[in-house]
Amino acid sequence: MIYHGEPLDLMPTLDLAETYPLLECTLSLTHPIDVARLKTAIATTQTVVPQVLGRYNLRWNRFEVEANALDQVIEEFTAAHDPGRAALDVLAGPQLKIQVLHHPDYDALRLSMSRLLTDGEGFKHYLYLLAAAYDGQDLANFTNERSVRKILAHLRHPHRALPTLNGNSDETFPRLQGDVHHHRGEATIPRVVSRRLRQRTQAENVTMNAVLLSAYALALFALTGESRLIIPYQVDLRLHGPVVATNVVQVANLTSEMPIPITVQAGDQLADVVQRTQATISQLRDELAYLPPLVELNRMSRALPPQLVRRLAGKHRPQAAISFANFGHIDHTRLQFAGAAVSQIYFAGAYRTMPHFQLTVSVYHDAWTLAFRMLGSEPDYQLGIKILKNVVAQLTQWGRGR
Repeated sequence: MIYHGEPLDLMPTLDLAETYPLLECTLSLTHPIDVARLKTAIATTQTVVPQVLGRYNLRWNRFEVEANALDQVIEEFTAAHDPGRAALDVLAGPQLKIQVLHHPDYDALRLSMSRLLTDGEGFKHYLYLLAAAYDGQDLANFTNERSVRKILAHLRHPHRALPTLNGNSDETFPRLQGDVHHHRGEATIPRVVSRRLRQRTQAENVTMNAVLLSAYALALFALTGESRLIIPYQVDLRLHGPVVATNVVQVANLTSEMPIPITVQAGDQLADVVQRTQATISQLRDELAYLPPLVELNRMSRALPPQLVRRLAGKHRPQAAISFANFGHIDHTRLQFAGAAVSQIYFAGAYRTMPHFQLTVSVYHDAWTLAFRMLGSEPDYQLGIKILKNVVAQLTQWGRGR
């Protein structure tokens, strides 16, 4: 079966040379999982998201589902032989890989999902769907909405001109020498600190994203000397489009980006940068600055073949060396695997080739996890860890009101 892709599915293919289009989720269960039941659950989710078992045709922007793809999804390992990452070829399919890591008393799962199929919020939608299928819930009435056209029609005002975005991201990391390997880094902000963070942001009338971006920019300034940054800010279109029914999931690419310019000056405190960043985000949101690239991509896709759209869009889309993604809150009430609760979970982005670097954030049970995935040298990895620790230290201080 062939399932045609959407215009926004082209976006993650614009920088394949620097970023392999994957998202990663790591979770630990309180009990071992039934692998046969998990396999059945994946098959059930295919009735809602059939593309999940397909291969991606880069030339024609479509997902091609063939028989026996289900057998390629699950791999089992003992904790002592954890490979550390999944080997998933999205062009060969399927678009999902699950590694089951067996511990003596519990299991951990590593799920890798194709960024060509969905964005971070859509990955959560699929995970909730998988848990429901594992629980034995009937998914017969569920549908998956992947089109962005309804959202664009809802957002665009006929008398409101779309703004023109200017500015390219020219910041770079120092090029550090050494053998290149895959690395991953995580840092956790505990619940008590995260509650203080929320209270402080509410008191200051700013968003958590503005605080995170500002702490990120300050860390980069301290460690790399970059004082002028343009960091892409992700906008989840699901929150700005028409309300969908409870039986509709959106395992799709429905995220746009706004380049946020952030300037850090010597002597700046986090509070100073936060106020400037929040003002910039608010202004760009009011101007609907995240719409122009979507409107243009949608327009081109109606008249041109995917390869040409990709070439034209790539010329005008600024390639950010430094990026950020907030996966938001993970709903623990929707992650019950037949009595086996999820004790810990976090999301991360793709393995980006240094000097490209992405910081990700996800929240579970009020605990924040900051993470990165990297293809670089050992000094590159140490720099990434320093960035994480610096951001955590700033956020902890911010929560204390200093």
